[in-house]
Amino acid sequence: MNKPLRQSTTKARPVSGRAPMLTREREAALARAWRDEGSIEARNRLVEAFAPLAVSMARRFSSGEGGTDPELVQHAHLGLLKAADRFDPDMGYRFATYAAWWVRAELQDQRLANWSIVKRGNSARARKVFANLGRLEQNAAAPGAGGAQGERRIAEALGVAPSALDRLRQQFATGDVSLNRPAVGEDGDDAIATLVDDACDVEGEVTRKLDRRQFYAGLAAAMRRLPEREREIVMACYMQDPPMTLEALGTRFSLSKERIRQLRERALKRLREALPAGDSAGDLPF
Repeated sequence: MNKPLRQSTTKARPVSGRAPMLTREREAALARAWRDEGSIEARNRLVEAFAPLAVSMARRFSSGEGGTDPELVQHAHLGLLKAADRFDPDMGYRFATYAAWWVRAELQDQRLANWSIVKRGNSARARKVFANLGRLEQNAAAPGAGGAQGERRIAEALGVAPSALDRLRQQFATGDVSLNRPAVGEDGDDAIATLVDDACDVEGEVTRKLDRRQFYAGLAAAMRRLPEREREIVMACYMQDPPMTLEALGTRFSLSKERIRQLRERALKRLREALPAGDSAGDLPF
């Protein structure tokens, strides 16, 4: 059973020079002193002895020619501390074997969290894909290992559906790109990889806008053909904010409320008959 992390304000001492290697017995004794007695000195000695392991793993995770990333080294040492808090020497394996898993997990989490300014999934499956996709694709690129069969093997190893591989590649294959970068290169080729939005129907949207424009042009023409009083009643009821009530319109035209309603309904009927039925008709308030 994993031992919970201890809350302590005492930090591991900085290492001046490489600490000597520990024997199996000394390593187990330090781990028990930390586990059973809470000895910070024993924990620090254990972590210092395996600091070169953390630095070596951080160097493998570093990219570019700038040397080892100091932030990765810090996270590698954090992995060492987590391993020391959970290590059980009575299980029979060495601390280096156990600590390597925690250091690698900490480095992978740090790289995944800083891979992009865009928030990405941090589930166990996402971390597995991020850590293993490149290696599995290199193996699949070997002679005789490609094709659909290779795609299926990669998907099975990652625990995802084969149809999701392209989406995962797009998500983890490249980093962020500046919005100021031109979409088309100097030679006319694509400078930025773009994705097709299957839900976007440009032609349909343009057609709908043209139909809507034509529809409202027809509505304006039909309004002009209405008798002046009916046109004013329709505009006062539906195109004025706030709309006038039938009672207020009756006072304005010296007519009863019922007569105003009849004139309004007659005008609306004329408009509906003059306008073609279509999607744009749904935008009308009447």
